[in-house]
Amino acid sequence: MNKYISIILLLTLLLLPLVIYEDNNSRYEKLSKSLLCPVCQGETLFDSPSEYADDMRSVLKEQIDNGMSDKQIMDYWTARFGERINTNPQNSNYFLILFPIIFGLVFGVLFYKKVSND
Repeated sequence: MNKYISIILLLTLLLLPLVIYEDNNSRYEKLSKSLLCPVCQGETLFDSPSEYADDMRSVLKEQIDNGMSDKQIMDYWTARFGERINTNPQNSNYFLILFPIIFGLVFGVLFYKKVSND
């Protein structure tokens, strides 16, 4: 039994870096599918046939090869073209999280008062 646990642990440790760390090709594909082509309407960099997209793809490959993080790359493109270039922007709107919680608490208090009065 101990032998099987050690084999599973060893396999997990060997395969873990493959899951955690992405190679440059998968990073390129993910990022190029997250950026819209500013010339083509509604197409990502990955799908766009325009020459401008070719230039952008080569810059993106350079950025990945130079070791820039995904956040640095997205910040670069967002600063250059604005939020509209990002296919899935990450807005942190705390109101959308807090409103249902506060509403639920108020409803819970009112419900408790109504039930306890009867």
